[in-house]
Amino acid sequence: MAGRGTSGTHGRRRSALVVAGAGARGAYQAGAITTLLPRMTAHNGPPELLVGTSAGAINVVGLAAFADEGFPAAAERLVDLWTGVDSSDVYSTVHSILGTGAAFVGQALGFPLTRLVSLLDTSPIRHTLQRLLPWDRLHENIRAGLVDAVAVATTSVDSGGTVVFVEKNDSVRLPEYDLRRNISYVETTLTVDHLLASSAVPILFRPVHITDPCAPQRTGWYIDGGLLLNTPIKPALLLGAGHVGVVATQPRVWPPPVVPRPNRHRRPAPDVAGVAALALRAMLGYRMIEDLHQLEFRNARIAETRAVAPTDRPIGIDFAGPPLEDAGRIAEIAHAVVRNQSLVRQFVRNPAPSVVARLIGGDEEDRGDLLSFLLFDPEFTSAIAELGREHGAEPSSAQAAAALRA
Repeated sequence: MAGRGTSGTHGRRRSALVVAGAGARGAYQAGAITTLLPRMTAHNGPPELLVGTSAGAINVVGLAAFADEGFPAAAERLVDLWTGVDSSDVYSTVHSILGTGAAFVGQALGFPLTRLVSLLDTSPIRHTLQRLLPWDRLHENIRAGLVDAVAVATTSVDSGGTVVFVEKNDSVRLPEYDLRRNISYVETTLTVDHLLASSAVPILFRPVHITDPCAPQRTGWYIDGGLLLNTPIKPALLLGAGHVGVVATQPRVWPPPVVPRPNRHRRPAPDVAGVAALALRAMLGYRMIEDLHQLEFRNARIAETRAVAPTDRPIGIDFAGPPLEDAGRIAEIAHAVVRNQSLVRQFVRNPAPSVVARLIGGDEEDRGDLLSFLLFDPEFTSAIAELGREHGAEPSSAQAAAALRA
């Protein structure tokens, strides 16, 4: 079968799907992908390049692995994957509590060889990803050209930079080292270790050691790619994309600034939940918003100078994510799911997120933000997958306005 990537030699630029990191919010992304894909296909054909970070890496690998069924069916497979798992498929709560407690005590008492490497025992997720994703089909679909490249972003503990592991066919050229952003590109055959590394949330999840026979010089420890590059738009462009579909769980624009009111009473200092939620929102959204603004600015300049430089072509952009007016909806759903469960049910089905939420305190929005990354609960993931379908179907008014302003 001839690969679609060869069409690049005939002047048509590739289409790329870029999926950001999101933890359990990956279910929202899966829903959004089901309705974004028809928009992308109408504009520039189905995606040939799939690039993701963390939960987004799981989504793009899954989409490529099921691509031989057709992209609409593959996208529905992602929704089934996310809504069919619970916390026991991702981390072991009992081992997490006992292991973390023992490590704390051991370190406090100075016991040798006692080190705390993560708060959660995520050993179950390895088996889950091995079981749910058809890895042989992933490799065959790339070789056959159903997808030209799949790229997974990680953060190297050794270098402190981003390393993007790329499985590709011969139609795609591997990008060179990006000095400006400290991004390295490594050609490889993707495995479950690459997904685990890309999803290894700092402190919560254990770092992953990758020994890559395709790139032995890259042997080392890796953590979540979202730490530095949560929405890997630039790698997609360097792989040859002329059109990008971006899937995120944050709006593509910042909310308007809050103007302090005169004579307003001083607010108490933000608590741990408030600061952690702010840090998460910044990590998820800042670089993405900046990159999208830069692309829109570039497109506007090209439109202005088309007569002078007719060969310059704009980068097409499709976006699927919450509109600004719905930015807190995922957090609200997470908080409502936990609030409506009895304490006994929380302890039996999904204790870790509830315990974390009670320990850190905070208001409903902040707790909901943090819960939404750890709440691998079918009630939650099913609800946000449907929300993702809704948001992926059409650009919001805020998103459309942002495009017009560019």
